[in-house]
Amino acid sequence: MFTYGTNYTHFMMTSLIPIQPVQPLITSGDFYRALPRVSNSDLTRLKEEHLGYWSAPSTRFIAEKTKVFGRAFHQHLLEPETVGTVLSQFLPDMIDSSNRVAENGLAPAQAKQLQALMKPIRQDAFCRRYLRQSERERIVLSTEPTTGIACKARLDMVYTSPKRRNALIIDLKTTSARTQAQFLESCYTYDYDRQAAFYVDNLRHADNGEWDTTRQFRFVFVGVMKQKPYKLFAVDATSIPGFLDYGRKKYRFWLRKWQEEQAQPELVPSAWSMSA
Repeated sequence: MFTYGTNYTHFMMTSLIPIQPVQPLITSGDFYRALPRVSNSDLTRLKEEHLGYWSAPSTRFIAEKTKVFGRAFHQHLLEPETVGTVLSQFLPDMIDSSNRVAENGLAPAQAKQLQALMKPIRQDAFCRRYLRQSERERIVLSTEPTTGIACKARLDMVYTSPKRRNALIIDLKTTSARTQAQFLESCYTYDYDRQAAFYVDNLRHADNGEWDTTRQFRFVFVGVMKQKPYKLFAVDATSIPGFLDYGRKKYRFWLRKWQEEQAQPELVPSAWSMSA
């Protein structure tokens, strides 16, 4: 009598086990957006709801390909390990190189532009140093002291000195500005003063007390031109008189407005559900 071997029996048994579909990877962005806290982006949307999208340049009207490019820029520079699929990271020889651009959602011209934008940043001594030494895409949770509202911030880069006496936050921007003066002007146009104050205060009031002993906080915006010659601009927000103070007044005003809407949710839809 013919009998099946143990290997065949094992194959038959295992082949009957249903194969579970591969679950999509949860990215740090997904985790951050799921946190039930108020972000600076929430305050931007709340402002747009109240003052109208025409009151200031609105992300609502930014083309989708521009948003994809912005996300790709930050991902390639700050989270290069997350670029592409797991297969392309660990078995690159098995991936058709012609498909790699499509994985990022970028057209060939955009992919070329992306590499051109990252080059001056990686060559700049200041940026190169802090890309190496800082924590990138750091999520900080805090409680705003004047309102008691739970807040969150995701920082492009944050460097804390060994004895934790000094902290430096660096935020990267792509910009259409062609001069330092134009980039500085955009910092006011796009409410970067509010962003800088919100991020600095998130560190100051972090729920885990990580920066309780930090004496000095600095915030630097680094902008890279979207077009040739891809120059870099830098604005030390903490060195501009009144910049953070005015930004702090802005974010606290909108936090109070958000708090009022949470007390009367049936009257005005809030930006809470659109957290980013």
